[in-house]
Amino acid sequence: MKILISGKQVNLGQSLQQYAHERTERSVSKFFERAIQAEIHFNREGAMFECDITVNEGTGQHRYSTAQAQSDDIYTAFDTALVKIEKQLRKYKSKLKDHHKVVPLHDLPVNEAKLLSGTKYILEPFNLEDEKESKNDNPIIIAEKVTNIEYLTVSEAVMKMDLMHVPALIFWNKGNERLNIVYYRHDGNIAWIDPSEKNQ
Repeated sequence: MKILISGKQVNLGQSLQQYAHERTERSVSKFFERAIQAEIHFNREGAMFECDITVNEGTGQHRYSTAQAQSDDIYTAFDTALVKIEKQLRKYKSKLKDHHKVVPLHDLPVNEAKLLSGTKYILEPFNLEDEKESKNDNPIIIAEKVTNIEYLTVSEAVMKMDLMHVPALIFWNKGNERLNIVYYRHDGNIAWIDPSEKNQ
């Protein structure tokens, strides 16, 4: 997670920046390990210090958590604002879990349930040099297991991917009855792949 610390009319010493950076990273990662960015801004108005914190949780929902606090001590202002952020993140995390409802396979029609089951294969790491010498195009399978491809909306798939802390998720789209994929891009955003229908 990228953490930006700035200040206005405040002398940001190394100790304060390190304290704010470590505390923010630890607090946010407890709830969202894939959070993209946190911005911490300090400001001084008279004898009071003000701290504003904004966090992008990285859930792909275009949602930001923000909090502000004031105190005559700059560390206290930061701590108070961070506590508010933690409360928001905890509440949002709980909301994601409450809204994550998956239709069990046994509640689906037989023909639909068949489409939602599959096999997950674990492959041996690909080695380019070995591939040049080998004429076998089939990858080496280390392990395999039966898995379920869940019946979800796109937003539910994004929530599940975040809650499971996985980089990608394949799912059966409730909206268009097709297999879809959501995954995290290198820039922290989330991509959604929806294959076109086959021509009749």
